[in-house]
Amino acid sequence: MRSLVTGGNGFVGRHLIGLLREAGDEVHATTLDEVAGRRLAGSSSPTDEPSRAALEAAAWHRADVLDREALARVVAAARPERVFHLAGFSSGAQAGARATEALRVNAQGTLHLLEALAETADPDATVVVAGSADVYEPRSDSPIEEDTPLGPASPYGASKAAQELVALAVGRSAGMDVRVARLFPLVGPGQAETFVVPSFCRQAARIAEGGAEPLLRVGNLDVERDFTDVRDGASALVALADLDAPRHRTYNVCSGEGVRIGTLLQWVLEEAGIDPRVEPDPERVRPGEPRRVVGSPARLRAETGWRTERDVRGAVADTYRWVASRPSLSARP
Repeated sequence: MRSLVTGGNGFVGRHLIGLLREAGDEVHATTLDEVAGRRLAGSSSPTDEPSRAALEAAAWHRADVLDREALARVVAAARPERVFHLAGFSSGAQAGARATEALRVNAQGTLHLLEALAETADPDATVVVAGSADVYEPRSDSPIEEDTPLGPASPYGASKAAQELVALAVGRSAGMDVRVARLFPLVGPGQAETFVVPSFCRQAARIAEGGAEPLLRVGNLDVERDFTDVRDGASALVALADLDAPRHRTYNVCSGEGVRIGTLLQWVLEEAGIDPRVEPDPERVRPGEPRRVVGSPARLRAETGWRTERDVRGAVADTYRWVASRPSLSARP
């Protein structure tokens, strides 16, 4: 099977490439950096990140999703039977600071990819677009199902809603098989430290090694979110790509269970073996955010048989070990 992963150098992309290579796929991946594959392979650690061999075995292509011609060249070279579109803004904080760019990259970049696929790819290729649960209206009543009204409350959510609408509209008009995976929060080794669990891990690891005072700054610890191990998230994307004759076009990827952010913090502190002071940081608090956001994975489970295989606590432990194993920890801010 020939698979193309856009944004292959990202958090989810690296784990997905590892999974695809393990299954024997010929994998092509795009990145903004032409040497990303080699550099990422060198960052492997014993904490269950994708292996050096898996990343090096992928064929890496330099391509910006805003460059339609570059995408067309990648598609022509890869001749994919399955496409996993992960490239784009994945951080709410980054999208909030660069809202116009996030909208262009997530929506227009998706349009460019689908146009390139429509012109040069196998007409039977399956396309899975990595969407987001941030497209839903902010609400605490649970579980959130796929027919919950869209009503994004952030620039990031708006950009992902636009991406989804573009993907489904172009898919219909071009007769392409496009499926959207609405990803709820993922966690695991390799995630950027702008996200909540790696942020906790970075602070805790610095304290544990004596590189910082025993003080950990946090946002709102009382909210609950639906976390899934990134490796389970990657397997859900593959399950969607392999689904014959899907009955729907949008699928929640989630566990169906809420975890309090304070509980995640406690797991990190236990892993680090520390008991620091914990203080709220106003810059990390999002005013008006829903107390509980939990999705329903019923549609995905019913149509693909997918189930989560790893628990969230284990994912948090793996994330801490990954962060703590990285060099020059004490030198970071």
